[in-house]
Amino acid sequence: MPPSLMSRLADRVRRALGLDDLRRQVEAVNDRLAGLETRVAGLPSAPTYPRGPLYFGDHTALVATRWGAKMLVDTRDAAIAPWLVLDGMWEPHVTSWMQSALGRGQVFVDVGANVGYFTLLGAQLVGQEGLVVAVEAHPELAAILQRNVVINGVYGYVTCHQKAAWSENTELQFNIRENFAGNSSAGTIAAADMTRLGDTERPVTVDAVVLDDLLQHLPRVDVIKVDVEGAEVHVFQGLRRTLAANPQAVVMFEWAPAQIESVGDTPAQLIALVEELGFQLRLLETGDTVDGTALMALPYGNVVASR
Repeated sequence: MPPSLMSRLADRVRRALGLDDLRRQVEAVNDRLAGLETRVAGLPSAPTYPRGPLYFGDHTALVATRWGAKMLVDTRDAAIAPWLVLDGMWEPHVTSWMQSALGRGQVFVDVGANVGYFTLLGAQLVGQEGLVVAVEAHPELAAILQRNVVINGVYGYVTCHQKAAWSENTELQFNIRENFAGNSSAGTIAAADMTRLGDTERPVTVDAVVLDDLLQHLPRVDVIKVDVEGAEVHVFQGLRRTLAANPQAVVMFEWAPAQIESVGDTPAQLIALVEELGFQLRLLETGDTVDGTALMALPYGNVVASR
């Protein structure tokens, strides 16, 4: 068969099968992909957060904070874990205050450390020149706290203690909240309130320690964060020597009158104690200076005490 006839037959076969149209479509797609690759290459880099969260099983997830830490959280927790998993941030106003209050080489004490969000933030801020002491009574939270310190490589200057901060060295009944682990406390709440929250609690025995004894070997103390679900009166009673030796120390504590009463103390006792220690008080949420009368009128807040 003459070559020209073979060529014409091949053309007719290609047209019949649509091969020429397919080739043109493939070439068009390749051109578009090349253009897309050029456009993507010119886009700014995507933010590094979030990476994860990653579920590890056994009710444990790894999350990234917005300031650079990697943390394990208990996925059953209905208080802190949802915020860290989805936002990488917990209590932005307290986070911001700590970032302004702590500096390189300082000493930070985290009382009621939970799984270590503020412990790790404090470690980042003080650096290897500083020291961090974390105190957490809840056995399971304290275990996660210790793991988080190791994961972030700050174990050389962060010390964790699975103990309750108290007014005497003793053994203490501590009520473990199942779904709001961070609200576990030496106090308890009414059964109706527990039902409303969809939570339960179980008592365990923990070691309680006077912070003056625990902190006596520190060179100094610069910032103390206290979040102990109503045990603030006992914490301050156990800090008398430390605060007397460190007049520059600033204490940020949670103000929750109902929780204080659940432990068996009164809000007025706490106000009298911090005033006796010579502190001036400022409400963190507003920045306003407050006295005892104004504080008694508030159902909740975070208070910065300084001298």
